[in-house]
Amino acid sequence: MKLLLSMSLRNLWRQGRKSLGTFVVMTVSILALCLLSGYMQSNVELIRDAFMRWGARGHLVIERPASPLARQVEGAGQRPLTGDIQARIEQVLEQDPDVVTRARILRIAGMVSNARVSTIFAGIGEDVQQIRQIKGPAYEYDVVAGTPLWMETRAQPLILGQGLAAILGCDVPTVGFAPLQPGDTPASRPLNCPPGPLELTAATRGKARINAVRAQPTGIMDWGIKEINDRLVVMPMADAQALLNTTDVSEYHVLLRDGAGLDAARERIGAALQAQGLDDVAVFRWSDRAAFYQQVKAVLGGFLNFIALIACAIGFTSLLNASYMNFAQRAREFATLRSLGFPRRFVLALTALENSWLALAAALLGIGGAAAIVLAVRRAQIMWTPPGSSNAVPVDLAWVIPTYIAAGLSVVLIAAFASAIPTRKILRRPIRAVLSDT
Repeated sequence: MKLLLSMSLRNLWRQGRKSLGTFVVMTVSILALCLLSGYMQSNVELIRDAFMRWGARGHLVIERPASPLARQVEGAGQRPLTGDIQARIEQVLEQDPDVVTRARILRIAGMVSNARVSTIFAGIGEDVQQIRQIKGPAYEYDVVAGTPLWMETRAQPLILGQGLAAILGCDVPTVGFAPLQPGDTPASRPLNCPPGPLELTAATRGKARINAVRAQPTGIMDWGIKEINDRLVVMPMADAQALLNTTDVSEYHVLLRDGAGLDAARERIGAALQAQGLDDVAVFRWSDRAAFYQQVKAVLGGFLNFIALIACAIGFTSLLNASYMNFAQRAREFATLRSLGFPRRFVLALTALENSWLALAAALLGIGGAAAIVLAVRRAQIMWTPPGSSNAVPVDLAWVIPTYIAAGLSVVLIAAFASAIPTRKILRRPIRAVLSDT
């Protein structure tokens, strides 16, 4: 083994210039693969946080689906959770050891107007402090102007989406929402809307009657999607229930403790709800009907797998060509080793090690270059606005240690395999015939 290591390193140093092109190809392939994996992972994490934290879904969503379609497609319809059902859900969640907090959500829609304009709205009432806890420190300051609901002390506060605020005559900042980094202080921007409260009108639950309440705009929110911003209102749960003249809610959002098993908690809570007689109440993972998240994850994952296959094919082809050219010129060297008593497996191991050292050096350089670029991008804090989004998001690259390890191991294995093909072909020739060639 010591002889093999010594000879392979010496041969690589002596013959390395012949494989310089292959070395560059492998380095660039590994660099590109690591960067793409980091970009994919950062985007998946960003969208996950947008649903779990910014959208305050938490880990689990509890609803009463109105149809089989509602179990597959979010927003397809749900029955209200009455007071009695809420009491039984609360009992189950209170006893579960993994539940950190839960928040009730009531979906509302109707007309909103002031002295000058009237338009439709669609939004939610929420348990304010619980929603704040689900969002966490990075996302709790969720307004771009005014104050969030959890900081508001005025009666009947109301958060408006950016588009709806503009329709109602408010001064809307052009900035979008961005999560706070540790140690950051949120930028405070004043809210400037026409004087006087807004009037919200909606059809009440149960009977075809109309109810109206007045609310004071206290903040402007950027939800990230223009179509939602143009209709969005968010208010405390008590005000939303007063508007609809109900004590019902639409759903529960549940936050679990760190490290809790998501599937195990879902099954356990679902079984406990059935034991309470709530057979039509379903527990969903936050991602079960997050169609956008699933689509983006599938597209990015498929693209990453495609690039990985292309990188493997290019690396293998380049290594195979370089091995043929390099080892064919050293046929007499291999024949001499065999004439001195070294077996075929020694020569096969020698060429495999030479290729493996080359691949390992390319892997280390590619991974090191990727790590440097990731560090530079994370420090630069570059922002861009994706198509269909109303706010800028960070251009980020994640640290993907498993990809780094897998890329390094894979390229070494490919290199060893590529060396065996031309070496076996050379070793099939008799020693005398090789040494007699001029």
